[in-house]
Amino acid sequence: MSPKILQKNRQFTLKLPRRAAFGKEEFFVSSCNSRAVDWIDRWPKWPLHGLVICGPPGSGKTHLSAVWQARSNAAGFKGNEILQGLEVLLNNESLKSCFVDDADCADQEILFHIFNCVVSRGGQLVVTAVEPPARWAQGLPDLVSRLKTLPVTQIERPNDEMLQVVLMKMFSDRQLTVSLDVLTYIIVRMDRSFDSARYVVETLDVASLSYQRAITIPFVREVFKEWT
Repeated sequence: MSPKILQKNRQFTLKLPRRAAFGKEEFFVSSCNSRAVDWIDRWPKWPLHGLVICGPPGSGKTHLSAVWQARSNAAGFKGNEILQGLEVLLNNESLKSCFVDDADCADQEILFHIFNCVVSRGGQLVVTAVEPPARWAQGLPDLVSRLKTLPVTQIERPNDEMLQVVLMKMFSDRQLTVSLDVLTYIIVRMDRSFDSARYVVETLDVASLSYQRAITIPFVREVFKEWT
């Protein structure tokens, strides 16, 4: 449900830019993502022309792809920027590799051309999506058949250990310090998903700024009551 963030005595807050860290040393490895990490570490000794990384929103697909992009000097684009991505590839023959984030939301005709361009140059394509290409709704047959030749690695839903670290990192990216007791209190009361973690952190950040209060268990309890 949408939280009715506390209304009394609320102050206006500025939407300051947030820092998100993308270094591999900051990526927590657990059983839910270790196979995907192994694939990234194995590059450039991949057997084929790329990799498909699947998983729920916020699971670290973009983070891992950014690590690979930095190592491989690949171009990187969001699915909704794929036309610009194709133009960049066509206008720069020195570019061999590419990664497309949220590829399941991209124009599939254009993604098909990007795949062919990367393969023709002897490069590699990394795409991220929620589901494997074979499950994409109304998938372009020629594109799906090519993407199905690539290995698929799946990032699973997080366990409690992973959620603790993800929450800690999300709070840290917002320059917030939260105790382990507070993290434990949050985890047992939230949905087990990365999307839920992001939503909780954003909501508590806004409420904390609005009321000029630290994120403690009593404060979290107060905010959570507004969700019911």
